[in-house]
Amino acid sequence: MTRAPFIPLLAALLLAGCTQKADHSDAANAGASAPMIETVDDADTVPTNAAAAAADARLPTDDWVGRWTGPEGLFLDIQPSPNGKPGHYALTNRDNLDRQADYPGVADGATIRFVRDGQDLAIHPGKGDETGFKHLAGKADCLIVIARQEGYCR
Repeated sequence: MTRAPFIPLLAALLLAGCTQKADHSDAANAGASAPMIETVDDADTVPTNAAAAAADARLPTDDWVGRWTGPEGLFLDIQPSPNGKPGHYALTNRDNLDRQADYPGVADGATIRFVRDGQDLAIHPGKGDETGFKHLAGKADCLIVIARQEGYCR
């Protein structure tokens, strides 16, 4: 007879203990799983982040900016576009002795595309031997417009 009242009391104590542990563990888990968000309001981090973003946005064709020379006064000059858009270039090209003209160019992977005389052309890196000019043979840092017909080197 003494056992009967003891069992419900023991059951009530066990349930109360389980509920307390669940409350404590839920509170602990909620605090542990909530991410801490730290806001940084430091002006010094802005230029660093901007510089990192600019470095990530750099294209392989950006290394081609400058003047490239061909034989007999021919040249290709690549400059960033005045519109400031990444991957856009202002090209000045003397591709023959009778013509020098300006063209807009746009990066397309590892090439710069432009249109000259209604023909879609792509400037790509190559070697002097690929230009077709004896004057440029053996050079390593070159840009090819038309293989074996037109190229420029540094």
